[in-house]
Amino acid sequence: MPTVAEALRQFAPAYLQQHADSISVAEDKVLGAITRCRTGALGGVHYQCGGCGIDHWVGRSCGNRHCPNCGHQRTQAWIETQAAKLMPVHHFLVTFTVPREVGLVLRVHQRDGYRCLFDASSQSIRDVGSATKSLKGCQLGFFGVLHTWGRDPAVYHPHVHYVVPGGGVKLDEQGNAESWQSTPKNFLFHHGTLIRTYKAKLADELRAAGLYAQIDLEAWTKDFVVDIQPVGHGVP
Repeated sequence: MPTVAEALRQFAPAYLQQHADSISVAEDKVLGAITRCRTGALGGVHYQCGGCGIDHWVGRSCGNRHCPNCGHQRTQAWIETQAAKLMPVHHFLVTFTVPREVGLVLRVHQRDGYRCLFDASSQSIRDVGSATKSLKGCQLGFFGVLHTWGRDPAVYHPHVHYVVPGGGVKLDEQGNAESWQSTPKNFLFHHGTLIRTYKAKLADELRAAGLYAQIDLEAWTKDFVVDIQPVGHGVP
């Protein structure tokens, strides 16, 4: 099976040429690092066996955190760190996506666009959670991860995955933690309410960032895909 580096060495030049106007310096740097990783273009290390005298030459790794070869250990360490933070309760995976018209603008304005996506989606979880019967008076905690691709790595598809515990910390009138209040194992929020709230908040965030006017108005007539899935204990 071809590696990611081999695929990029074959297809990245055409991709860079096709998207020359939207590729950032950081993205260009990542592609350059991965395509040169362990090829010798970054130098190499020479080994010689003390017993048989056979020489071995190994190309240096790029060390980029996005490289599947170099970043694997860091990725595993991050996963283990996040898993250690999970509480012994049931969890939900909540995913927020955007229509293609919005995604095109996020691609060009990634720093501001991704911030808008994170702020709108996280605020939606908090606001809808505080209005949900099983979570009233509770403080929620969760973490999210940005993905910029889907099943097809050639298609730009920005979305955020949140791991949300099925419950919250019940607060007293002074705001002090009182107890843990659990949600049903198969229900976190009302799906339709979360979508409507997210859609409105994303529009507000994009307006504040000066990006709203760049989006085709037809995008706001489309369905925004927000998914809520129970995932049990939440450990990968």
